[in-house]
Amino acid sequence: MKINQTLLTVFFLISYAMFSQEDKPKISLNILANDKISEVNINEDKYIATIGKIIKYFEIEYKTLPKEEKIGVLIISHKTGDPTIKVYSDPKIDAIKEQKIITDIKAYKLENTKLVDFPVFISVNTKSEKEITDFKDYVDPIKQKLEEYKKANLETKIQLNKDYAINEVLPVLSAYQVIVDDKFAGVKNFGKLIEKTDFTKTQNIAELTDKNSDYWRACMEMSNGNLLIPITKTFMLVSQGEFDYAYKYIEILKLFADKESISTDYLKEIEFRLELFNNEINDEIAKGITEHDKKNYDKAIEIYQNIKKVYPNSSWNLYELYFSQNTKDLNDKKIETNDRSQWDKAKIEIYQHNPLYNMDVRASNPKEGYLLFRRQEIQSLFKNKNEILNDIYKYADIALDLGVYDFAAQVFWLTAPYMKNDSEKAINIYLYSLEKLGVKNLKENFKGNFTSIFKKIEKEKEKEMQENILYKNMKK
Repeated sequence: MKINQTLLTVFFLISYAMFSQEDKPKISLNILANDKISEVNINEDKYIATIGKIIKYFEIEYKTLPKEEKIGVLIISHKTGDPTIKVYSDPKIDAIKEQKIITDIKAYKLENTKLVDFPVFISVNTKSEKEITDFKDYVDPIKQKLEEYKKANLETKIQLNKDYAINEVLPVLSAYQVIVDDKFAGVKNFGKLIEKTDFTKTQNIAELTDKNSDYWRACMEMSNGNLLIPITKTFMLVSQGEFDYAYKYIEILKLFADKESISTDYLKEIEFRLELFNNEINDEIAKGITEHDKKNYDKAIEIYQNIKKVYPNSSWNLYELYFSQNTKDLNDKKIETNDRSQWDKAKIEIYQHNPLYNMDVRASNPKEGYLLFRRQEIQSLFKNKNEILNDIYKYADIALDLGVYDFAAQVFWLTAPYMKNDSEKAINIYLYSLEKLGVKNLKENFKGNFTSIFKKIEKEKEKEMQENILYKNMKK
């Protein structure tokens, strides 16, 4: 399924052409937000008509404005209430004139948006470049938001990321899902589910996605490259503060996403945000590791505990906390070397937040030894650019062995169109993964004796495990 995009820019170019004749003042219009979302965010006809009237107002009001003088107005339309209007000028005009412009523009009663803020900048005698550089005191509202995010502490960054997902992204992505043709029932049903879900409250994302046949049907209904559905899941994870697992999805989805799609724009921004967040939290974890290496275990534990208070969902921090506490208890002879109780407890929480965390430390039987080996194999992937597709396939296969069926299913489905000789196999493993998740009705859309196919997959996986060197050694 392809989503049709109505580019608001086209309408503005028409309006711009009407009011930029040689005998009239030069009027420029900059769209500061993502205009791709206009069809779900504004009533395009009414909005464009009103902007046209405001441009006409500028044309009449400043028809004699000297070319060396510049006027600019930032207009931010909101979901509720009056628009925010701010006036810029060079040279600076007095406060009375500024207020007159604000009052005059408000009189046009620009309509509210449907979902999120929509900022535009209209100016006279300025450069018509995309970047606004004519006013020294001008602050781009989009860039300002990102700058505020950069400067925020860890705790604030967490809340800002959640707010971004809940208030700005999920409403837009779900809006595109609910307006699709009824024949795309999975997309429409999933969109309605997202639309009615309150993500400010604790939500079980696995129940909403992994175990939901509408979610997987929606994934199958989208055209190659349009990753609207799995990107929506990524933001659902972000809304709950599960940044580690969201980032695992981002790493894979960005490799398959259509660069021009609406959802990809959001994927790029959350990747940028989470990279900043991860860099900051990793720096804090590194301080704990330094203390651990100095054998200052109490100090290391204190650092990790402080991080956990701010962000309890970091798998790496939880692992280092376990490692320092375990090392300290071994040194203090509180536990024996073969005591695995601390790890058995710690790994539950570690893998909860990142089920693909690449460390395991103990194995008490051959199967656990094999899974330890498979988990550590993740570290060897994505070293060679020429092997990226094969590595993605291997990653999905590791996820399958680890029982991370949602990730395995997602990646096998994404890779299937690109695996020349293994496309059918990838789809079969995708359907097997869904079966393990409890989604059993979608295999009806494919040909094959899936009882037999699934048994064959299990036998092949069992054989791979039994032939593994670590499994063999522990079996002896």
